[in-house]
Amino acid sequence: MAKKMKISPTGILERFSYPHDDFELWNNKLSTTQVSDALKDMVNHPWVITDVKPLKDEFKIMGKAVTISTSSNDWGTALKAIDIAEKGDVLIINSNDDYNAVWGELTSKTAQKKGLTGTIIYGAVRDMNAIKNLNYPVFTRSIIPNAGEPLGEGTINVPLNCGGVNINPQDVIIGDDCGVIVVPAEIFPKVMKKTLQIKNTEREIIQKIEDGWPLSKIIGL
Repeated sequence: MAKKMKISPTGILERFSYPHDDFELWNNKLSTTQVSDALKDMVNHPWVITDVKPLKDEFKIMGKAVTISTSSNDWGTALKAIDIAEKGDVLIINSNDDYNAVWGELTSKTAQKKGLTGTIIYGAVRDMNAIKNLNYPVFTRSIIPNAGEPLGEGTINVPLNCGGVNINPQDVIIGDDCGVIVVPAEIFPKVMKKTLQIKNTEREIIQKIEDGWPLSKIIGL
């Protein structure tokens, strides 16, 4: 019987490079906190979309962005974006306000059936319990019961600015229980390399703590 090969974070880095990454493998190995630490020394602009959190702590996503700009009165543009998106993509919706939900149970079910990784809403969502039961990852700024109309009047795959964070189509979106991070596509491989270094350093620090070292001594305070 063939022996299963164990894939290490370093092995993943050697095997995959953007834009052909296996994001599922990355997603299982890394966290937003580690990626954020990597970005701290690499970019001079915000990368965390504040106020957006998962509907369930267990939700975790990583994928290429399909961007959507729409009004809260129009949830039809999200449907058009689902049709355009490819398996493994992440939808990121920038709504003009939180007065109506631009996402809910039916859109989640449709996106899940299409094979999308998840949806980020810089705006409002509804049908929270139904989405949780579907186990489709949704991250949102707010929750509200009412929705607008399926107008389809918004724009897709355009640059967005969500809470001061610039997002372009094909940027990599990473989300977990700590929040949502945007990694520019052009520096994604470098960010992942730095993130893996941070992960390995954390592992060494944790081992030293287990061995009885004080954290202040480990970090040189």
